[in-house]
Amino acid sequence: MARKMTSTLRSWGMALSVWAVLPLCCLRANAQLVQKAELYNNICVKPGGTMPVDAKGWRKGDRVTFTPVDNRGKEFTAKLRLETDSTAQIRLPRQLSETAYKVSLQRGKIRQDLGKTYLKVPEKMPKGSPVVAHRAVWRAPGSAQNSRASVKRAIELGIHACEIDIWQTTDGRLVVNHDATLNGVMLQNSTYDEVKDLRLPNGETIPLLSELLDMVKAGDVAMNFFIEIKRHRTEEKNRSVVEAVVKMIQDYHLQSKTSFISFGFSICEHLSQLLPECPAFYIEHLTRDLSQPNQPMVEGAGIVDFEKVKKARIPGMSINPNMLFVRHPEWMQKAHSQGLKVNCCVVDGAKGLIRAMNEGAEFVTTNTPETAQRLFLHYRRNQ
Repeated sequence: MARKMTSTLRSWGMALSVWAVLPLCCLRANAQLVQKAELYNNICVKPGGTMPVDAKGWRKGDRVTFTPVDNRGKEFTAKLRLETDSTAQIRLPRQLSETAYKVSLQRGKIRQDLGKTYLKVPEKMPKGSPVVAHRAVWRAPGSAQNSRASVKRAIELGIHACEIDIWQTTDGRLVVNHDATLNGVMLQNSTYDEVKDLRLPNGETIPLLSELLDMVKAGDVAMNFFIEIKRHRTEEKNRSVVEAVVKMIQDYHLQSKTSFISFGFSICEHLSQLLPECPAFYIEHLTRDLSQPNQPMVEGAGIVDFEKVKKARIPGMSINPNMLFVRHPEWMQKAHSQGLKVNCCVVDGAKGLIRAMNEGAEFVTTNTPETAQRLFLHYRRNQ
């Protein structure tokens, strides 16, 4: 009897051990090895070239497998070449089909599905669009829009340019801020003494344009500026701002590092007359119903057509991605047919950035410059 009970207890113990281990095995088999996978859907790739595959938590030895969703391609597995624990590159096979792929991570005997992506295989790789950081790299820790820290971070990233916003005080000083007011003070209606101690969200004082130009005037700094001249209250004031900015760029000998943008057509026209070697991008392609200020921008009388922009010798247009890719997908080709360059502004995140680069935008202005620069370098490396 005792032997039988002992045997029964042993059987129960073995069963309990199995049940205790099973959930552990299942958890291991279905473990989330990495997080926030970015597969860059619709990215253009070159057979035999490289492409970025990013996720949080990569480890040495990780491999990714691309399995065609249909029968138009072959499955391939590539070993990751780690750059950081969240960024990596893979080498693509020389025989590569344009199609949708399921992507999975293999780490030892464990497998994690990462999602799907569509790889485009064009006859000729797009060149990629140089990156302009909108209001500089203001989302970085310790940064703020149009701050010295945001420009410093942009230089460190190696991006093409920073977009900054210019106002002129009543005594002619050029200060940098996006909004017309800072901490409740109207910049264009104030003297420099009245605004010089105003603080940005990161604690910096409002910068002068000259201070930011000082950061790029050295010969070993490759970064440029896209200077947005804000519309002031009168045309006379607009002309004063244009002439003051032009003089400063000339005094600093930074024509080769400067482009301009503005919502004011007359501002762009004046800039193109005074400093034609610095490209100007007109961005007044939408207008607002001033009786309904909380409503979105609409098409209407504020639009200046491409032919008029070309006739005014303004070399470029800065166009919102919603207009370029949703409401007027013909505008990219139409602008290029007029010989106008296109700055896609403001386009954030991988999806919009990839489309802008695929379709040949000359520049992308973005609040996500790190992602944009990663994509730009991908296109340039795979020419």
